[in-house]
Amino acid sequence: MADPLPREQATAAGVMASFLRVGAPVDHASSLLLALGVLCALLGQVTPPAAVLALLLGLGEKYFAWRAALDADLFAVLAHNPGHEAAFDAALGACMGRSTPLPQRTLAQRWQGARRFLLWQIGLVLAQALLLAAVLLLG
Repeated sequence: MADPLPREQATAAGVMASFLRVGAPVDHASSLLLALGVLCALLGQVTPPAAVLALLLGLGEKYFAWRAALDADLFAVLAHNPGHEAAFDAALGACMGRSTPLPQRTLAQRWQGARRFLLWQIGLVLAQALLLAAVLLLG
């Protein structure tokens, strides 16, 4: 009989990958807010400091969106290869140019880090939206 633990880990990793894909529509919303901010800046509706802040928030969101999307793909790899976390870490380390493998982490530790990227991404989109709303309503 097959060990149920790798199968459970594969299922958990697959669920995590799906959950992280929520970042894609969040990223699209950020792109729209970024475009709206640029348009408002070109029309003189936004002061230069607010425009710079909006740009920085948008760029920060793009970074966290990229990380969340990368982690979604990496969790999908883990889901398709249960029980091979050491090989996964060695391959990931090699892609990052490390000569020594990355330290072994539990699935819960991996999820905690990936979830943090998604939460930062969502927080930055909310900050973008609040900044633009404040500038347009108060400005």
